[in-house]
Amino acid sequence: MKSLPVKSAFGGALLSLAASSSAWAADLGPYQPYTPPPQEVRYDAPSIWQGAYVGINGGYGWANSNVTDSEGGYGGAQVGYNWQRGRLVFGIEGDFQGGDIGGRTTTAFDDTVRSNINWFSTVRGRVGIASGPWLLYGTGGVAFADVDTRVRFSDGDRWKSSGTQTGYAVGGGVEWAFAQNWSAKAEYLYVGLGDDALGVNQDFQTVRLGLNYKF
Repeated sequence: MKSLPVKSAFGGALLSLAASSSAWAADLGPYQPYTPPPQEVRYDAPSIWQGAYVGINGGYGWANSNVTDSEGGYGGAQVGYNWQRGRLVFGIEGDFQGGDIGGRTTTAFDDTVRSNINWFSTVRGRVGIASGPWLLYGTGGVAFADVDTRVRFSDGDRWKSSGTQTGYAVGGGVEWAFAQNWSAKAEYLYVGLGDDALGVNQDFQTVRLGLNYKF
């Protein structure tokens, strides 16, 4: 009979604890399942190469002529568009250059041959690999050139061939994005035009520097 007060006290404590727990749970409100916060949306930085561009260029050309050793400088402009997928960059470019890649020779029979490439233009595809601000690329496409060849024979007769010849252009280069929207490039092209109407081969090679602005 002496244990009743102890049991009563213990039971009272349990009832008090249960009441306190119920009141604390009531204060928390109904159960809400945990929902993680939405993750922040991340946007990749825009490609430094993708987009339209315009630019200027200048360089030096020399012919593979079988008659005259034509050479000379030129200058012009280009316009193009690049697409970029990861490190792969591909695009299309068109250019036009005016200049004077020419030469003169006198044959063993005292005939004089003059040959000039007054302007040339290309439309080319470009494919390259980007590494940071650098782009290493290959290029190829169609080429056009205004070719003028004159022959003065020792007996006074003259022959002339002039007009636009069509051929191909292949080469490669490296481009450096040195500032936002600006890049500089160095490029080599081999332009194959074949022989003109007088049988003078008009293939030539070029090296040039260029400056581009990307929109």
